[in-house]
Amino acid sequence: MQSLRTRLVAAGVLAAIAFLFYFTTLLPGQDLGDTASFQKIVGDHVLLPRQGYPLYFALNGALARVLPVEAARAANLGSALAAAAAVGLVVLAGAELAGTLAAGLVAGLLLAGSYTFWSQAVIAEVYALHLLLASACLLALLAWKARPSTGRLALFFALCALGFGNHLSMALLLPGFALLLAAAAPEGPLSMLRPRVVALAAAMAALFALQYAWNIRWMVAEHPNAGFPDLARTFWFDVTKSDWRANMVYGIPTSTIADRVAMYWFDVRQQFGLPGVAAAVFGFATLLRRQWRLGAMLLALWFVTWVFAFTYNVGDVHVFYLGSHWAAALAAGCGAGWMVSALQAMGRPAAALVSALVLLAYPAWRAWDTYPAMDRSDDREPTLVLDRLVAGMDTDREVLGRDLNWQLHNGLDYYVAHTRRDLDLFDLPDTLLSFPLLVSRNAESGRTVLLTDGSAAMVRELYGGLYDLERDPRVPVPSLAERVATIAPGTPYVLAIIEQYPEAPIDRADLAEAVRRLGIRADEVPDGRFVVVAGRVGEPPAVRRGGWTPYRLTADLAGLAVDARIECWMPTDTIRRMGFGHVIVNRRHALALDRGVSLVALDAAGRASLRAWAAGLLAPQPRFIVRSPK
Repeated sequence: MQSLRTRLVAAGVLAAIAFLFYFTTLLPGQDLGDTASFQKIVGDHVLLPRQGYPLYFALNGALARVLPVEAARAANLGSALAAAAAVGLVVLAGAELAGTLAAGLVAGLLLAGSYTFWSQAVIAEVYALHLLLASACLLALLAWKARPSTGRLALFFALCALGFGNHLSMALLLPGFALLLAAAAPEGPLSMLRPRVVALAAAMAALFALQYAWNIRWMVAEHPNAGFPDLARTFWFDVTKSDWRANMVYGIPTSTIADRVAMYWFDVRQQFGLPGVAAAVFGFATLLRRQWRLGAMLLALWFVTWVFAFTYNVGDVHVFYLGSHWAAALAAGCGAGWMVSALQAMGRPAAALVSALVLLAYPAWRAWDTYPAMDRSDDREPTLVLDRLVAGMDTDREVLGRDLNWQLHNGLDYYVAHTRRDLDLFDLPDTLLSFPLLVSRNAESGRTVLLTDGSAAMVRELYGGLYDLERDPRVPVPSLAERVATIAPGTPYVLAIIEQYPEAPIDRADLAEAVRRLGIRADEVPDGRFVVVAGRVGEPPAVRRGGWTPYRLTADLAGLAVDARIECWMPTDTIRRMGFGHVIVNRRHALALDRGVSLVALDAAGRASLRAWAAGLLAPQPRFIVRSPK
């Protein structure tokens, strides 16, 4: 049994290493989608009920005010700090569960290098902080089990209640925690229902519910005459997002269950690999046999979060498996730790040492392998795509009407709030019926209305040919074939085609011409949901592969070590904040794959000389100038 000091030092060292990983792969600025929304809200003084997450915004808002960096980077850094701290606490929790430091180190390393957790540690998101708070709750509960006292129980209740200020999925952990409270209560399960204990839990819940006073304040100010019941209903509806969750919780069709099982099997192997999964199964089984109370708790923590994610009808369901991955990493750590302890008990210290080194080397190797795929330190594409969207605008004389994909919409919200505050925008769907008045009023003040591609389509549909919508020449939209034509013959390239977005179909004629210009015959493009072709421009492809399930393709391309990874499961995955796959060259990240077509051309050193996307979020789109009514 290692001393507490030894455990704390080991946890601190591993947390520092994890932070180094996350900091060096940190997204430098803004992103799109939910991340952009978090980045925009960080630092705001007003927080709406719909926005929720008061603890997350309070902590990261303080970070944004203290650090001399833009809000987006401060929020990204907040995730890295929380994720590293979570890894440190997992080391302590794993060591406590199995009674050996080896268990904690294996669990911490497995979680630190797991794909999805790492992806959330380098962007502004709530999940790193969620697992930090979950780990803190688990440690407090284990401390109470070891030496029950009112103070330790109060600390556990307080941490649980605090966690609800970050993410409501804390509720998924309560059954497992309650199971251990009941099973380990010194005076029996019913003692947990005594008025004193219930009052203590209620007091902590009420105290930390005050975090949401920040959200409530705006609602009360906006509706000063509303009664308490109406305000309470509105608050609950917004903060829990009842409108869309009602259709998503336990919302998958039964016909998709087999695909969901296959997706989870892919996902859990993506996090830990087969040896990690086997160690987790062994750990659960051994913990149930050796300390059934702890085993039942950990299994419940895994199972409840797994069932929720498995049946949650969202496009980024992989993120909601994080709670189950956390429990699985702890179980795998226990399994590995007991293997080492068993060898020591058998009087084989040399074998135990070798075993410990191998067990630690495996998750360390997985982290090393995952590193280049998670490296977003040079990813400025979210900002660049928005730069192109507003290129050349005269902010004194032009206003932009938008109707964009929600991920681009959120990205543009941050961009306008922090990067280009001089831009004047309006949302076309909100003003469509009054569009003629909006155009005439702007014309009277000497301003011209510009439209994004989506908003131009809406105007054409409603107003027909009333307005002359002229393509804005300041925003060039070269086809994929035109961009391929700029690549010199003999240049190494990697082309990926992933099943298109339903609302953004691939231009097959343009793709066929681009393929021809790369030197690929039509019959050399494989079939499948995921297609990768690599070679040198003007020459037959060096490697090509198609498939309906994820894969990894490695090749030597003109002396460059190319590693193309498909990292998503379709059709379940429709949102992947880290990309649907990656092209890695000489262990450097070269291209994030999106749905549609993704292409990278490489220089002699293996760096991207051109990145191009078609029919995806990052694909160029036109802008239109609204001329006077005909």
